Amino acid sequence: MPKSMTGFGTAEYNDDEISLRVEIRSENSKFLKIITRLPEQFQSFESEFDRTIRKKIVRGSVVLSLNYKSLRQENEFTLSTDKIKEYYHLIKGVKSEINCADEISINSIVLLPGVLQKSKGDESSTESLLNTCHTLIVEALEKLMEMRINEGSHIKKDILQRKDFILSMMDKFEERLPVIIQEYAKRLHSRVKLLLSETDVELTDSNLCREVAIFAERSDIAEEINRLKSHINQLQETMDSDEPIGRKLDFIIQEMFRETNTMCSKANDTILLKDLIDIKMEIEKIREQSFNIE
Repeated sequence: MPKSMTGFGTAEYNDDEISLRVEIRSENSKFLKIITRLPEQFQSFESEFDRTIRKKIVRGSVVLSLNYKSLRQENEFTLSTDKIKEYYHLIKGVKSEINCADEISINSIVLLPGVLQKSKGDESSTESLLNTCHTLIVEALEKLMEMRINEGSHIKKDILQRKDFILSMMDKFEERLPVIIQEYAKRLHSRVKLLLSETDVELTDSNLCREVAIFAERSDIAEEINRLKSHINQLQETMDSDEPIGRKLDFIIQEMFRETNTMCSKANDTILLKDLIDIKMEIEKIREQSFNIE
């Protein structure tokens, strides 16, 4: 089942101490691109979150957003009294050596390295928080993948309907080809007969047959029809695959365009050309749909 590259998933966790919300969205991209928007305290876990996403998604532009709020009553920063004392005595010693009368400002000491420190939670709390994040990311990913699968099923249905239309046109072409040659032979015979009506030149069947054979050779698209049918069969097999198919689908569609363009250049029939234009439009719509397949 093909998967769309577009999806969205979210998961939340709330208790008396923390509030966590994870959002994951994905959009079209030729390759896998992951963007993480994390609070400062989670940035060291970015690579772990990245690996979790890569296990589920192989193509698309993915944005992971994590919102965290602590409800604990605790100070975000602490002062190191040992560092303050150490700096104070060092500064006081230098002052006496250079006979400086300026007072020592505690505000200045607080700005020195190592005095003002960010509070650190205990390791067990950090590990529990990380596990909760992983659980939420997996849950959000499952919702996102469900959306991608659902949208992928609609895309598959649309592509296969267009594929069936193209196949029906191929059958029509095969019925039309002999008629085209017969109509050309009649038109050629009437035109040449009219041109020679006032001359003594005799119209022979051999000459007429030779011209019709040349026309048939130049306008023969049977080989292109067979190749296009083969590409359509490959399209069907690819759409039934459980593997990521986006890039393979791109190649198949290019080949379908190639065969159709060749038929357009060979066609010497207005009805055939009109139908070929319709086929090209259907292939273009298939290509537009394929842009959203993983």
